[in-house]
Amino acid sequence: MTSLDVPDITTPIHDRHTGSLLRAMLVDPRAWAGAVAVVAVVVVTLLGPLIAPTPPGEFVARAYAAPAPGLPLGADNLGRDVLSRVLVGGGAFLVEGLIAAALGIGVGVVLGMLIGISGRRTAGFLLFLSDSVMVIPQILLVLIILAAFGANPVTLTVSVALAQIAYTARVVNAATQGVVTEDYFRAARASGAGRAGLLFREVLPNIIGVVLVEFGVRLSVCFVALASLSYLGFSSGAVSWGAMIHENQGGITLQPLAVFAPVIMIAVFLLGMNLVRDALARAVAGRSAR
Repeated sequence: MTSLDVPDITTPIHDRHTGSLLRAMLVDPRAWAGAVAVVAVVVVTLLGPLIAPTPPGEFVARAYAAPAPGLPLGADNLGRDVLSRVLVGGGAFLVEGLIAAALGIGVGVVLGMLIGISGRRTAGFLLFLSDSVMVIPQILLVLIILAAFGANPVTLTVSVALAQIAYTARVVNAATQGVVTEDYFRAARASGAGRAGLLFREVLPNIIGVVLVEFGVRLSVCFVALASLSYLGFSSGAVSWGAMIHENQGGITLQPLAVFAPVIMIAVFLLGMNLVRDALARAVAGRSAR
């Protein structure tokens, strides 16, 4: 064995894995392109309320007025400034999507790991319940919850999060199955490590790449779901990009920018997220192949 073959025993295995993922991401142009797109939309969203030319609810022109000096994107169906509404409309959308993804992934990861280390009967029962939920289309599940509890920021976020748990649990359980057969996991279990120790010291650090990729997937799904719900009229009441599309679709031939502007913002953000996720997935696959 040469010096190049000696493993680094001073750094925990999961820390070295995380470092290798970061290095792989930093040299991937898709990751950079995606990050630039995501950051650009986030910056616009954060600064939007500060630089919006007019209050988003103020009537400034006739309905569906064409772009003009002082009105670069024209007016919407009620004569409000489209640019101002685009600048303000992303805040709630991004916050609700991030929280929904974090909740769904958090619960799904814990559930998936618990299924993975449980006995065969318990795991089979939990997987049956998970698969039963997955049979129901996500949007239908969300609509049932909203119909029961009403549409507000909390119910929108929680319902979208709940729809992600079963999918995440299934993916994480599959990854966990590859860990529980390893000698280090068996040794930890034999030494009397508790369930929490097994989950968060032995399993989670070794499936972190899968979890990050799944977070990227669920994040995109959450944003698509929220945009779709806003388009269908289930919004939190604040200005939102999805609601703008719904409100102005009838005048798309008269003032297409009222629809295309929020569509472009959502598309750029989701494209950026998908590029970052794809780069991360390739980095995880490359690490696994070594």
